[in-house]
Amino acid sequence: MSDLVSVSTLLLMGVLGGATAGTAFGFIWLTERRKVALGIWAASPWFGAVACAFYLVRPVVPDWTSVLFGNAMLAFAYGLIWLGFQLFEGCRPVLWKALLGAVAWLPFVALPFLRDEPELHGALAASVMAVYSLAIAIKLLQRRRIEPLPARLPTAVLFAVHGAIYGLRVPLLIFAPEMGFGGSFDQSPLFVAGVVEALLFTLFLVVAMLTLLAQRDARLHRRAAEMDALTGLPNRTAFFCAAEALLQGGGDRGVLMVFDLDHFRLVNDRFGREEGDRALKAFAQVLHREVRPPDIVARVGDEEFALFMPSIRLDVGLSIAEYLCRRTEELRLISESGEYIPLTTSAGVAAVADVGPDIEPLMMAAGVALTEAKRVGRNRCRAYRASSTLHDRLMENWLKAS
Repeated sequence: MSDLVSVSTLLLMGVLGGATAGTAFGFIWLTERRKVALGIWAASPWFGAVACAFYLVRPVVPDWTSVLFGNAMLAFAYGLIWLGFQLFEGCRPVLWKALLGAVAWLPFVALPFLRDEPELHGALAASVMAVYSLAIAIKLLQRRRIEPLPARLPTAVLFAVHGAIYGLRVPLLIFAPEMGFGGSFDQSPLFVAGVVEALLFTLFLVVAMLTLLAQRDARLHRRAAEMDALTGLPNRTAFFCAAEALLQGGGDRGVLMVFDLDHFRLVNDRFGREEGDRALKAFAQVLHREVRPPDIVARVGDEEFALFMPSIRLDVGLSIAEYLCRRTEELRLISESGEYIPLTTSAGVAAVADVGPDIEPLMMAAGVALTEAKRVGRNRCRAYRASSTLHDRLMENWLKAS
């Protein structure tokens, strides 16, 4: 085997590659220390580099020293990668599971009669790497629906293939040991193939980890841009996009409700802005509790909220709006000074069957009905109907807007 592809050359590349990856991850983590998973991932390549260093000195030191300690370091590196993914997925970190692979090597170090069993060493090492890799792949797939990052599936496939390769090494090492440890160190075909595969896996893994982190950041920023910070509901922009998507191909079913808290400025003036914010959050909870997918609820103005239910008709929507008005009136909000904060809402309701499958006209029609509810006394609901006088007002508003 030429020097360019010798085991020693490949292992030296592993040492340098692990140190480089660990340093790069470390610098990134120093700028984003809140990402604990990134810090753990920064440590794992260093243990991989130490493992390669132990393997590198195998020709000049006893096998039980280099291989066993090298395998222990490599197992711990995989344990740290697994632990980092546990934290990345928001799971409770279990440190002893990350240490389990490395601890499994203690009997081989402590008991002399196990030190000279290379096939057993290789089979155990391959089993540990396969278990950690497949566990990570399964976790990535399990969380795919909860957090649909595009890089999840490729990363899971990467770990699954890597774990399968290590898993296949176990029977080969047990039933065909000459493939893994026959001959001298530099003539071990399975070991050489394993080192090459591990180097390629490390390269792709670094890219996959950084991609997952970048995609999560982009998703969080996008969600922050689409969410109302106070109530946690979608904002106006997100509501319009989601409603338009539901309206396309939805037929003539669907009802839009627009709510506006009555005399809310007086609440702010009398009780203060903090109590007003608390009232907004309480009303948002009233709406949120009644929402079931694919319904959409959002805060679309200062004290204005919208609720779109795509599978109901006008009479049902009007009943739901009236129920929500009653639930709002039943809220018992008490200020810090012990005063009762009265809170009611008015609602305007418009149906797709009367206005058409377009969110802008629906919002305008529901707004006209809401104005009518305010005009006749507040704390009540009004529905827009194409045959009513509200239709003429809608046309007037439409012309003014044009």
